[in-house]
Amino acid sequence: MTQTPTTKTATADLAQLSALNLPALQGLMEAWMQPKFRAKQIYEWCNKGVLNPTLMKNIPELLRDRLASSLMCEPLRLIRRECSADGTRKYVFALNRPRLAGKMVEAVFIPEEKRGTVCISSQVGCVLDCPFCHTGTQGFEGNLSAGEIVAQILAIKADLRDEPMTDELHNSVTHIVYMGMGEPLANEEGVHGSLAILMDEDGLNLSRRRITVSTSGLTPQIERLGAVYPVNLAISLHSAIDEKRDVLVPINRKHPLQQLRDCLNAYPLATQRHITLEYVLLDGANDQADDLAALARFVNPEREWVNLIQFNPYPGSPYRGTAKENMNQFAQGLISKGIRATVRRSRGQDIMAACGQLKADTKEVS
Repeated sequence: MTQTPTTKTATADLAQLSALNLPALQGLMEAWMQPKFRAKQIYEWCNKGVLNPTLMKNIPELLRDRLASSLMCEPLRLIRRECSADGTRKYVFALNRPRLAGKMVEAVFIPEEKRGTVCISSQVGCVLDCPFCHTGTQGFEGNLSAGEIVAQILAIKADLRDEPMTDELHNSVTHIVYMGMGEPLANEEGVHGSLAILMDEDGLNLSRRRITVSTSGLTPQIERLGAVYPVNLAISLHSAIDEKRDVLVPINRKHPLQQLRDCLNAYPLATQRHITLEYVLLDGANDQADDLAALARFVNPEREWVNLIQFNPYPGSPYRGTAKENMNQFAQGLISKGIRATVRRSRGQDIMAACGQLKADTKEVS
């Protein structure tokens, strides 16, 4: 990803190019006394993943220079890309925004034969402290802007164009999941703003059916999300017993299970869509008979399905994952009660890109 030089003083108050929609760009071109069609040309470059004005070859040089000096065109810098044996790619980005300059976030591209999913981050670190999640051990450094969230996707689109996938894996971005670093709904401004950009019919034009926001259960924020951007919803549940969930997902102390249950019952669902209940199975912590019974009571089978997730270890973790055979038995126990349950296949574990493993270095890079 080619860089546009930035400095802390020069970019302090600059708008981010990746956060501008077509009307905003048209207004900017009008203010700069440029032809209106230039806005569409610039927007088309952005949608391809090209944010560096020097690469926008059909834009006059003087306009490219003004874009570079008047906007933060590249809010992220690619520090490194790691490739898993299964095709998964992990990207480590440094932020250019002054207050968070040099802080790093991670995003992941998960290719399959018929789809390509980008897992994006919404915060530097995480505002929550779930003890089984590697990101939670990083602490909270700050919220990402809408432009920084979208820029992760655009950078991955550009990378896939420059270096396509092989082995019949999907080579384009078809789905987005807000399941990277951070609690998305603790950053409503950035997440809502990014959703508007992703679903913009003149822009990336992603259907809400192809976007999933994951949350640990911030119920007021879930209600607001459903009212404005009713995308697919995933809940980091991990226990259906309040006393256990208080430990595994501490936000449960503020928004306990009954409150969450009422909220999920009211969340607007598209036709033939379900809410995903994510459940990392931890040996001896949430995989016993009483855990299964409580989960079966909590689930609304008409609206929800359970995604059982293998625990992905990280250095210093106090937890162990449930054995694969026991995971399958747990799934069968749910299925026998009429609940749809699947065991998620872990991807990118060898590069610390799997669920719960993302943790970027928080120190600044030059």
